[in-house]
Amino acid sequence: AAKGPGSLGRAVLLGILAILGIPGLAASQSSPSDIFVDESPEEEVLFEPLRGFSGYGAGLGLMRMHGAEVTEGAKLRPMLQGDFRYRFSDRWLGKAEFGFGWNAFEVRADTVLAVTFGTAGIEREFREVLGATLRVGGGGGMYRWNYKYRGKSVRDEVTQRFQRGFVPGAYAGIEAERRITRHATVSLAVQEHLIFTAADRFEQLFDENISALAFKLGIQYHFSPYEGIIWERKVKKTISMTSGKA
Repeated sequence: AAKGPGSLGRAVLLGILAILGIPGLAASQSSPSDIFVDESPEEEVLFEPLRGFSGYGAGLGLMRMHGAEVTEGAKLRPMLQGDFRYRFSDRWLGKAEFGFGWNAFEVRADTVLAVTFGTAGIEREFREVLGATLRVGGGGGMYRWNYKYRGKSVRDEVTQRFQRGFVPGAYAGIEAERRITRHATVSLAVQEHLIFTAADRFEQLFDENISALAFKLGIQYHFSPYEGIIWERKVKKTISMTSGKA
């Protein structure tokens, strides 16, 4: 049977709409659910291993001396510390630290015991906890100590020598370190220092070794010895509309 003008007109209209791709009328047109937004960065940011990198850092903490007659009644006081570290591998790192701390005393007003030190040691990773790397380690170094009253060094009553010295020492500690950017880390460390003040052979107070317990929060920046300092790069995001159908 011959088609009427109305049927032919409808067929032509549907054909035009199909060619133009009007939503809802073209069978081949993608539905809105087939369209997704791609907001992935142009470059994926990964925390690459820092083995072979060296780093410099600084920290602020607290120190309390103990373990000898002279340290009785010692008060917790601030300490400053800087460190250099080199990562031999993912598990082992070497560290050099330089610091200063002091303690006042409850029963000896205006008297302080100040310590400046430089140490070198090695640390080994043993566990990952909540995104932080835990390490244990130890080392040794030299400690400059000075017992002062109102800013001046105190003399030993027997020998009349100033109660100050430059002696060896050792330390052991544990550190938690966490990456915050590709080349920066923050760390929290607890260290126990043993200072061989008895080596100076004083007749009183410093005729025995003293210890110091230190807590430190620090930040470090690492760079490659082959590439120099690598500044953090900003990653730009792009938004693209992509159809789910070919």
